[in-house]
Order: sequence, then structure tokens, then C-alpha cells
Amino acid sequence: MLYFVTIFLSAFLLFLVQPMIAKVILPDFGGGASVWTICMLFFQALLLGGYLYAHGIIKWLRPRNQLIVHACLMLLAITFTPIAVDTIAVESSPQMTILVTLLISIGLPYFVLSANAPLIQQWFSYDKPKISPYKLYALSNTGSLMGLIAYPFLVEPFITLQSQLMVWSAAYWCFVGCSIALIATLFVRLQAPKIVSDDSQEAERPTVVLPWIGLSALGVIALLAVTSSMTQNISAIPFLWLLPLSLYLISFIICFGNERLANRRLWLGVTAASLPIGMLLFFFASMFDIVVQLFLYSLILFSVCMACHGELVRMKPASTHLTLYYLAMSVGGVIGGLFVSFIAPWLFNQFIEFPLVIWLTLLMLAVLPISRNGKSRFLIRFGLPIYLAASALGFMLTNNLFQQYDVAAERNFYGQLAVKDVTVNGLNERRLVDGTTSHGTQSLDLAKNNEPLSYYRRGTGVEAAISTLQQQGPLNAVVIGLGAGTLAAYGLPLDSFKFLELNPLVKDYAYRYFTYLENSKADVNVEVGDGRQLLAGYTGGDIDLLVVDAFSSDAIPIHLITREAIALYVNSIQDDGIVALHISNSHLDLVPLVFGLAEEANLASSFVLTKATSPAENTAQWVLLTKNPNILQQPAIKKVTSSWPSSISKPVIWTDDYSNLLSVLK
Repeated sequence: MLYFVTIFLSAFLLFLVQPMIAKVILPDFGGGASVWTICMLFFQALLLGGYLYAHGIIKWLRPRNQLIVHACLMLLAITFTPIAVDTIAVESSPQMTILVTLLISIGLPYFVLSANAPLIQQWFSYDKPKISPYKLYALSNTGSLMGLIAYPFLVEPFITLQSQLMVWSAAYWCFVGCSIALIATLFVRLQAPKIVSDDSQEAERPTVVLPWIGLSALGVIALLAVTSSMTQNISAIPFLWLLPLSLYLISFIICFGNERLANRRLWLGVTAASLPIGMLLFFFASMFDIVVQLFLYSLILFSVCMACHGELVRMKPASTHLTLYYLAMSVGGVIGGLFVSFIAPWLFNQFIEFPLVIWLTLLMLAVLPISRNGKSRFLIRFGLPIYLAASALGFMLTNNLFQQYDVAAERNFYGQLAVKDVTVNGLNERRLVDGTTSHGTQSLDLAKNNEPLSYYRRGTGVEAAISTLQQQGPLNAVVIGLGAGTLAAYGLPLDSFKFLELNPLVKDYAYRYFTYLENSKADVNVEVGDGRQLLAGYTGGDIDLLVVDAFSSDAIPIHLITREAIALYVNSIQDDGIVALHISNSHLDLVPLVFGLAEEANLASSFVLTKATSPAENTAQWVLLTKNPNILQQPAIKKVTSSWPSSISKPVIWTDDYSNLLSVLK
């Protein structure tokens, strides 16, 4: 019984802490979608370290010595449980900052948990040699899945982040207690000499080990690429981290629990059908609503994982090579994590790895049967390569059409950015596009290029707020979110516009490819960093206008629209100041959320809906908040104020500790 309890509990804690620790550090990096990708790389690297340690002590130590060493390591790790987490800054590298912070805060306990599953399975094979230990691997993945499910439904809604760390640490101490009890029991039973495997066996040949690594890498690349695509197009929240990871684990549970369900022909066909769907999402994801996107992304990920993990389970070795098998899988996991986190951003200026991993999986499935037994069906041998070649050609031609208007395109830690010159209704415009969302438009006609366009045009809520406050004297404005710098066009002499922008590439593009900033009559300054953190460093409460323009993308930074964030905004403005929130969004209805937060903070509020009157315009939604209700009665604001939508009948409140994306879905 201790075998099952210990392996289940270790896996449960291993995956429960992943979204927990990622959410703790998420606001320090602007709520970016790449935070989870880097976290996953860290988890994969520690998993590799744990498996390497397990393989080493199994290979070089006698069973009793293995028990002693692991017991000592577990007791040492108790002193490093994450009671609190402090970000350890590494200059100019958010990726390294995340990795170092995770290593110091959770490294040793996570390392111990990672090593636990292969060690217990190996000890089980010593103790009960007639029973396959691979069933314990299915149990381990079930525990992992339960840990993931527990977080969004049982932990996140009811326990604050700080308390979550305390509860997890206490559960880890219970795990150590159970493990020590199992080790004590096994210490009495395992009196056999060190078990030595036959190194000449086929299982250790490179032709066998390399497919283990490759298949595992493809599964992890699919996991991270799909997760990145989902969070870029929807939002960086724990649910969208956990859904793909849950599907990834379920595929392991199915494959190792019942190999017949991992039918090669079935999952090869589903994966082949997923390739055009993946290409469709790559180009047109924003055209689908969130539910459809979730379904299609999930289908693609699950089919790739079932195909890869099904091959892995068919290639599993005898229990004497168990730790080598798991070690090779973890090496593949780290390679996959490195590819998505570092290599792909360096190679591609788009998220090419998402459709690419489907293509590579099909290629590997076409090759594996030939390399193993020299036989494959005609469809796999000839039909699949033709299908892959045609798909690659079609993708490249389509992508060239999409990129023909690009003036510049780059990709960094914060996402994919492009500048495009387009013609709409005979008007030549330049647009700054983040992923699939426009973040600023400027006319290429020199006579009109100082005129604000898009969500910031005249007649919108933000223009009404600016003109109202400018009538009272020089304007001190702070804007969270730079975009193309459009709002600077409203600046007058003696005005001050300070932009707070998370992504340094956006600042570079705004100055290099647009002229709003340099042509502004106001004193303009751009500061790079997370808007909320930078704003918290200001003192005096002397801001006339605070604009928060960070919610028009499909993925929104949740920490900028919580109870605590609103309190910070209100404390930053003068008594007659205005907070202007831009809440235009394709998939999310943020009206009940902003209304609920304003009501709770006892703020006066106005809703401004400016509908598009031509294909060149965007429908813009702005909400204006203030401590002084009289400001909202000024003519410029009153003229554009709209009635609140009916969705305010069910107001929503988000906090730093809890947010629910489903509560604001359109």
C-alpha cells in the first residue's frame, strides 16, 4: 500500500506546485504567455536531473545504499520548501530571472519529487519481480493529473497564494513521512546484492534510445507549442496552462494503462487530419471563438501525444532498463523545452513550431516502422511523405501571402510583433500588430499622419477624457501600454505623456516605424517594464489621466484588472483625475468586470462605446473611472457617454489571488 500512496502523493505534489509557483511569479513578468513556457523548461530540466540521479544510484549503488542516500536527500529538502518566493533578478534576461527564481525557491524539493517515481518503480521490481512496474507509471501520471485538476477547482478559488505555498509545504512534509516509512520497510526486505543489468542488451543501443528521446521531445514540443498558442490567443491563466498539460498526462495514462487504446493506425490518421487544422489555427485563430479554439487546440495536442506516447509504450524495455528508459524520455523533454523556449525564437520570427511539430510527428511515424522492422504499408511509405510535402508547400505559399505586407517582424520573450503596410478603402496605413491584434494605426499620407486612428480616434472615450482634462491646464498623463504611441498625438505644449511598456521591442518599433512620439508637442517619455510595478514606484498621486491600454489583445494581463490594481490606479491620480480603461476585446466581455470593480471601489464611472463607421475603423470600448462624479458630467465626456450594457446585471470581481476567465467570456 505504501508504494501506491507514496508514488501517487509525489506525483500529485509535483504537478500541483507547477501552476502554483508560476502564478506567484507571473505578475513580475507582466502576465506574459511565455512565463509558463520557461517554467515548463525548468520543470523538464529538474525532471531530467531527478531521473539522472535515480539512474545513477540504481546503477552504482546496492539497494540498501540507494535507500539511505534518498532518505537523506529527502530530509535535506524539507528545509528548502517554498514558504515564500522572492524574484531573483538577472539583468536583461527575463528567462534567466525565471529559471534562477524557480531554482532557489523550489529546486531541491522538486528534484526529490522528480526522482521518486523511477526509484519507487525500480524498488518495486526488486521487491516484486513477477509484477510489471510500468503500471505504477500510469498511477504516477494519474496522481499528476489529479494535482493539476485540484489547483483550479480546489486550491486557487479558496486559498490565497501565500497560504497555498504553506499548504503545499505541509503536504510535502507528509510525503517525506510516507517515503521514510516505505524506505524503512524496504530496508528490511531488500537484502539482495546489487542488481547488475546486462549492458550488452539491445535496450541500451543508440538505435533504441534515440527514438525514446525523439518521441518524448515531440510530445513536449507539442505541449509547449499548443500552450503558447492558446495563451497568446486567449490569456495567460492557470486553466490554459493546465488543460494542455492534463491532456498530455492523460495520453500517458491511457498508453501505459491500456496499450491497445494507443492504436498506431488510428492516431496516425487523427494526427494527419490535425495538420490542416493546425495550419488553419496558425493563420486564422482569432476568427474562431474561444470554445472552438480550445477544442481544436486540444484535439491537435491529444492526437500528437497519443501518437508519440503510443510508440513509446510499444518500445518500452524490460524493468532492468527502466531508469534508462525514463532518463531518455526526460532528456527528450528537456530538448523539447529548450527548442520552444530558446531555439525556436532564435530561428523563427513567427510561432512556426506549432504547425511544425505536427508535421515532424507524422514524419517520425513514417520513419519508425521502417527503421524497426523494414516493413510499412504503402500509405505510410509513399502516401504520407507526399502528403507532408504538399502540406509544407501549401503552408509556405500561404505564409508568404500573409507576410507580403510586412515592413518588419520579430519575436521575443513577450510575443510576436510585426509592422504591416496595408491599404483599406483606398487609404494607405501602417499598423503595429502583436500576434493577430492591431495595437496602433497611422496614415501613410503625410498630411494626415498626425491624426489619431483606430481605438484612439476622435469621438472615443480616451479622446473625451484628454480634451476635458486639458481644459483645466497642462496635462500629466501616464499610459500603460505604448502600442504605436498614438495617444501622444493629442499632446499639447506643456503636457507630459509618460508611456509604460512591457515589451522593449514595442518601444523600438514605435520610434522606428511610427512618428506619433517624435511629432508630439508634449513632453514624451517611454519607460520599459511592467506597468503596474512601475506605477507602484510613483509617489504623490499627481497624475491627471491614467490610461490602461492592455486588454485589446486576445491574451490579457489579468494582474492589471484586479481589485488591487484598481486601488493602485485610484491612489495614483488626483481627486479630479480620470482612469481610462480600454476594454475592446474580440472574445472577452470585460464590462461586468470593470463595472463590478468600480462599484466596489465606490468610483464614478462612464461607459463609452464608439462604433465603427467604416471598414477602416474599429469599434472601441472605453470605461472612465474617477473619484469626482462631476468630471464625468463635463460636455466632452457626456457627449460620448453610452448606456451600460445589460451584462452589468451580473458584476464580476477579480483579485490578485483569484480570477475566472469563464466569467467574462462573450
